[in-house]
Amino acid sequence: MVPEPPVASDSLFDGAYRLVIALAVILAILVGVRVVGGPATSAPGASPSAVPPQAYLYPDTRVAPALSALVDQDGAPFQQSVLTGGPTLVFFGYTHCPDVCPATTGIINEVLAEYGTAMRAVFVSVDPERDTVAWLKDYVKYLPKGFSALTGSAVQVKTTADLWAVRYARVETGTPGEYSMSHTADVYLVDGVGSLRAHFPFGTQADAMLATVRLVTGAGAPARSAAPTAAIAPTTAPTLAPGATTGPVGALSVEVVSSSVWAGPATPVIMRLTGPGGRLADTRLAVSIQITTDDGRGEVVSRATAVAVKPPSVPDVSYVASVKLPSPGWWRMTVSTQVGDTRLVGAIALAALDPGTTSSIGTHAPAVHTPTLDDVGGVALKITTDPLPDLRLSRTSTTDALAARKPFVLIVDSGRFKVTPACGKALGLAKYLVDRWPTVPFIHLEPYAYDVITDTAVIRGSLSAPTIVPAADAWGVAGQRWGAGSMPWVFIVDGNGTIRAKYQGVVGSDDIDIIVALIQQGS
Repeated sequence: MVPEPPVASDSLFDGAYRLVIALAVILAILVGVRVVGGPATSAPGASPSAVPPQAYLYPDTRVAPALSALVDQDGAPFQQSVLTGGPTLVFFGYTHCPDVCPATTGIINEVLAEYGTAMRAVFVSVDPERDTVAWLKDYVKYLPKGFSALTGSAVQVKTTADLWAVRYARVETGTPGEYSMSHTADVYLVDGVGSLRAHFPFGTQADAMLATVRLVTGAGAPARSAAPTAAIAPTTAPTLAPGATTGPVGALSVEVVSSSVWAGPATPVIMRLTGPGGRLADTRLAVSIQITTDDGRGEVVSRATAVAVKPPSVPDVSYVASVKLPSPGWWRMTVSTQVGDTRLVGAIALAALDPGTTSSIGTHAPAVHTPTLDDVGGVALKITTDPLPDLRLSRTSTTDALAARKPFVLIVDSGRFKVTPACGKALGLAKYLVDRWPTVPFIHLEPYAYDVITDTAVIRGSLSAPTIVPAADAWGVAGQRWGAGSMPWVFIVDGNGTIRAKYQGVVGSDDIDIIVALIQQGS
């Protein structure tokens, strides 16, 4: 994503950006922003109108996770009671997003207009650095009545996102202050008593959302009225993310940077640590990690030590630990270190993802050739559907890098065939990072087979059932648990051919920068 130019944190919209926002919202409403989408339980690319409303529902009713750590566009603490008395649509994003977030806003506007004033929408920013209270106050002027926009400190936003199982990561562009955010782009439905009832993947259309809302509310548009606060129970840990509360315990604040953490073999967890005196930056610190169950018993399942990493030209020191998480779900990570005479201890909830059939961290990378420009006579369209390809991503095969014992980064994604659109473009990230790491091959692999007809790439099969190329199949990205619609995937491999990290969907600059730097320093 290409963000708008940065602004001072206390400034309001200038005239040009006001116009951009207003036109984006209006266009989204008028055109309907019809894109392919569907619930996770449907085939990728399935028409949302063909999906029954029941398919969007969660199997169990649960209390909606808290948003009360945040403030609204007026700077007032958000009241969880806003999520009661009538249905509410909640979604996470950022105001500088040029495409996905305006599209989602337009679709939600359609739902609000059709359902009536009993319905509300809550937008939660994942970019608190730019989405300040003053900024959001002006932003909501262009949105229908019933919209609230929330922000907070970086820790408050991360804590809230964890509760909602939302992932996000910062993506640098190479220009100071100009960055984008890769993030989960689902919309969540909360019913009139504050229970989380359904979620809609990005691209779900207004008619599908509206049908689900009416199913949940009994087909009517009930008048919004105050509900007993006891129905909200904001202090109760939600089923969605058991125990996913974060924040400092003792004197150490722990921030998990990794956008994907995996169950099974040891997985890297990237952290930034803050003590009473500020961000820790001593590369000599001994940092200890303990993983325990998050079920109240506190059973220890893993211990590890962290390594300090500081990539070139990156101001922050990060600490990376390789931890074992026995199964998908929520775990508790306690971090401790010694600074002078003071022992600092902090804890945070950690979510482990199910790796499915994807190639495991710690195993050897598949020795399957990814096509290069040399393989196709230099015709880029035969191996990449990126309309503006960086040819450096197509000059080296994974087999070349393995033979040369060179670390490499593999990006498995399609430029043209986005079967499950999300807010985040892995190819754009690779184009930036390839300049930062000139000695590390960045390799792009198109996961879907296609034919070139005249000058157009035409997918084999369909968006709902794409044909996977053998190289992508070898990495297991289209297999069980994730499926063909789970792109993008990023794998980082060291000079011994060992997979050191992998990321799905949401990928940030730090994810790749720090793991590559870790490999380069021999850790």
